[in-house]
Formats: sequence, structure tokens, C-alpha cells
Amino acid sequence: MEAKDMKEMEPRIIEAAKRVFVRKGYEAATMSDVAAEVGIGRTALHYYYRTKEILFDAIFGQLLSSLLPNIDRVLDEKSTMLEKMPVIVDLYMGIVRANPMFPNFVVGELNRDPERLFQTVLKDPKKIQPILRLRRQIEEEMDKGLLRKIPVIDLVSTLVSLVVFPLLIRKPLAAAFLDNDMGRFEEYMDRRRDLIVEVITQLMVPDAR
Repeated sequence: MEAKDMKEMEPRIIEAAKRVFVRKGYEAATMSDVAAEVGIGRTALHYYYRTKEILFDAIFGQLLSSLLPNIDRVLDEKSTMLEKMPVIVDLYMGIVRANPMFPNFVVGELNRDPERLFQTVLKDPKKIQPILRLRRQIEEEMDKGLLRKIPVIDLVSTLVSLVVFPLLIRKPLAAAFLDNDMGRFEEYMDRRRDLIVEVITQLMVPDAR
């Protein structure tokens, strides 16, 4: 098989596996299901990913790999966290909106088997270092009085929920409020970016109440 064909096939397999895992969950999904979704034989699928576990790790690793190195670059900037946060919001929203099945995929697996996701992350601890850096920078600026002193978990979980929740229920939202027009839903998400930045900023500024 030519290198070009191999390079094109791997993203197809990943996207197909996401759809299968979202529909069936990790335990119920099979490699045969994924192969059928891609339109290739199971033997060909095993050429790229030998086991379902390796394929699962590749899917979850894709999200971490696309998000976390970019956070590192933002954290390297010589600016305050209040200045960095709009950039982080843009980055996070961009990654999640470009991978709209990821929220359902992650939430489904957290409900079914949270230990699996935890163990997947632990296989490469370096990948979570940017998150730990983010926490340290926030806590340092809180100690200096540059940010309101609140638990960092409150700040981060609020950001995640503001970005992810509308995507988890995008079809009901579009049906109830946007006449099932998904184009208008994308416009809503564009507008929501400013709301998220405003809410997170209000949580962070020292005089916020």
C-alpha cells in the first residue's frame, strides 16, 4: 500500500471509530463494526490498529494532542491570565467544534467506564503537563491578587460546561429555538464565544462577586 493511501486511511478509520463508539459505547463496539463503517475488511483494519484498545487510545489521544500543545504555547506568552483566557476559550471551542462527536464520546465513556479514560491519560502523563501548568499559573496569579481566589476546579469546570453542554444537546436546542436550522446553531455558537469569555472573566477578576 502506498504511503499516501496509508496517510489518508488512518483519519478515515479514526472518524469511523468515533461514530461507532458514540453509537454503541466501547464495550459493545467491535473491530468488525469499525471496519464496516470504514468500508474495509477487518484484516485491513488490523493493519492500522491491531486492537480496539489501541484504536480507542488513538481517538482520545487525538483530542489531547490537538489541544494541549496549543495551550502550552499560550501559557508561554508574557501576558496575564486574564489576557490569555480569551485565547484559551477560542482554542478550546475551536477544537471541540471541529470534533463535534468528542463531547458525546467522552461523556458516554465517562458514564460507562471512567477508569478507562483515566488509564488512557496515564499511559502518557506528559500530555497532561499543560493542564498542570495552566493550574499553576492561575494559582500564582491568585496568590498575587491578580485573580479572584476561587478553587481552580470551579473555574475550569465552568469553562468546560459552558463550551460543551450546548454541543451535547445541539439537536434539541436547534429544534426548540432555531427551527432545526443547524446553520443558525453554528451562528449561535459563534455568538456564545463572547458570552463565555464574559462569564469566565467575571469569575476571574479580583472584584467579581
